Amino acid sequence: MNDPVPTSIEAPQPKPTLRDLVAKLRAALEHADPGTLAALRRFKADALPPAAFYRLTVPLLDDSLPESGEYRDAKERQWGVIVAAMASAQGFLAAVPLGEALAKAGVAEMRVLRLLEASAEQLPSLVRTVVHQLIQKGQPFDPTDLASLVLAADDNRAPRRKIAQSFYRHADA
Repeated sequence: MNDPVPTSIEAPQPKPTLRDLVAKLRAALEHADPGTLAALRRFKADALPPAAFYRLTVPLLDDSLPESGEYRDAKERQWGVIVAAMASAQGFLAAVPLGEALAKAGVAEMRVLRLLEASAEQLPSLVRTVVHQLIQKGQPFDPTDLASLVLAADDNRAPRRKIAQSFYRHADA
């Protein structure tokens, strides 16, 4: 007797977009316990990510990262910076473009320029400072814009351009 013929062929799942990944991380952070959030907030990019990072991100990011090696380590550090910023900014994550948020919060132009011109090595401390300023001013921001900036190669100007355009569009407005 013949085996039944499958009635449908499952198509491979499309790779999630950056916006999708950030939205999933945001939802996971909203349900994270206070200890996990505290560990994530303390993360520094020059250290190994804490266990809380893996507990939160493995189910969400693992399929989007390389299996192993230095490239995966670098990507995990970048995602660590993003997750730490998002954990710190709980209650301030919204659909406000990052450049607009920086302008509305009155972040100095020189600080914005340093952020936009920063290399991958410089970004973690600058991101921490800028996110702290946004939180202190009570200014919501789009974490996807932040993720685009942190994950971009140093020679990828698109995320920086988007933030700059939004900042100058809303500066002194």
